Amino acid sequence: MPLIKTLKLGQKPVGIDSAGKLVFEADPTNSPYILYDASQEAPPGFGVKVAGKKTFIVRRKVNGKSVQPTVGNVADFMRAKSPLTEARQAAAKLVDGILSTGRNPNVEARKALALIPTLGELFALYREHVSTRKRKPASEETLRVFDRSVRRFEELGWLRRRVDEFESDEIVKAFSNASDEAPVAAEQAFRLAIAALNWKMQNETLDATVAGREVAIRANPFTTLATNKMFLSRDEKEKKYQEGSKRNPLSPTRTFGNFLEVAWAKRATNDNATGVDYLIAMLLWGCRKSEHAKCVWRELVPDGEEKTTSYVDLSDRDPDWGPHVYFHTTKNTRAHKLPLTPMAAELMRQRQRAAAEEASRRGFGLKSRRFVFPARSRKAEIGHYSDATDLRQAIIEEANIHKLTNHDLRRSFGAIMTTLNVPEPVKKAFLNHADGDVTALYTKADRELLREWMAKIEQAILMTAPNVYNALRPADWPPIPAPEPHVCRPPKPRTGRPRKSKSDLAN
Repeated sequence: MPLIKTLKLGQKPVGIDSAGKLVFEADPTNSPYILYDASQEAPPGFGVKVAGKKTFIVRRKVNGKSVQPTVGNVADFMRAKSPLTEARQAAAKLVDGILSTGRNPNVEARKALALIPTLGELFALYREHVSTRKRKPASEETLRVFDRSVRRFEELGWLRRRVDEFESDEIVKAFSNASDEAPVAAEQAFRLAIAALNWKMQNETLDATVAGREVAIRANPFTTLATNKMFLSRDEKEKKYQEGSKRNPLSPTRTFGNFLEVAWAKRATNDNATGVDYLIAMLLWGCRKSEHAKCVWRELVPDGEEKTTSYVDLSDRDPDWGPHVYFHTTKNTRAHKLPLTPMAAELMRQRQRAAAEEASRRGFGLKSRRFVFPARSRKAEIGHYSDATDLRQAIIEEANIHKLTNHDLRRSFGAIMTTLNVPEPVKKAFLNHADGDVTALYTKADRELLREWMAKIEQAILMTAPNVYNALRPADWPPIPAPEPHVCRPPKPRTGRPRKSKSDLAN
């Protein structure tokens, strides 16, 4: 080691004198050189390379090819009690790796490092996988949640960091901070990170085994959240929802009727028919907005496309289902059929007449005419209605309902099923849950059971609003006593600059 300390560029060893000491001569070119260790304690080919810095190296020839990995910087070994001994031992381990693989371990380490993606690269790879896989590709709604979760990590500034750079403590801290603001959204985001990295690690393990190399990614740091039980249980989630007023289904005894009566009154005002029918259908079917918004009329579906298109069928052309609604793509990627019971079918017949009149009045092209819920503007790219936020807010304000989201309408459908004691298999079939114990109901008896229960649910919902019930009941059903129809409030005055009068324009 004292000799190694004296080595430098510009003074190159050229031989050994009679006393056994190295002979140096000036080297004006400052060329790097290697001095090999002749000790019997050193593995063959071990030495020190003198260049801009001094490094221990070991050289071996494998399959006719010279391999020379770096053992480490001399300065790093100087902190050890026996620097040269530790360097020789480290070199011996490298030699074992060279002889067993025939590869330069330094090169392999650099290759392995290149195989470790950044968090942003990982999410991009995983998104491509879940959206293009043949079995259960991710739905549009799932991808929207995916992208929203990725944006959370972008806000943390984590997307450019390699996945092996994260420490458990910082992950726990970031998750805790995010959970304080939005517990469910935070859990979605970090569960996504766990799933994406687990997927990458499984593929990396397979690739490494086939290539005969070391695995590049050995652990998933995000699993510390599951290990330390940071995720909420189902009961804890429900409590959080209640505390934060995140779930607000309509009450069968208090708010169902108010909502429906006000909505039905607004149906006849301000060109709201499409939006109101959109909301009531969501309530009667217990569906998500991403499922029914894109429905078209079955008779306008080209032959061969009926299995890849969401539609409403008012006819009896399907001998098994009769009138029904079909959702091609749902959140769990499975297709979903629901029977059209009498009053929902009448709503759809009225919707069909209103949609045809609306298409004619607004000059809609063929694209928009196909939709059960056409967009308000013929210039809309997607062609169908998709956002009832303003209308829903106006309805709940007038009905004195504190809060209601689109998904609360689906939860309201579930609440009615609970009050009616709907059997659990039927309940899960209607909600189209992806639980492993849910089985498709395909037999004739099962389809009749679904239709029977859907009719009971429909009546239980609409009987809370007698005027709506009477407007949709079949002709041979007796009407039920109803209060005076709701009278909508006059629209609020427009804000902003007042319109100019004719006299102002003349001046």
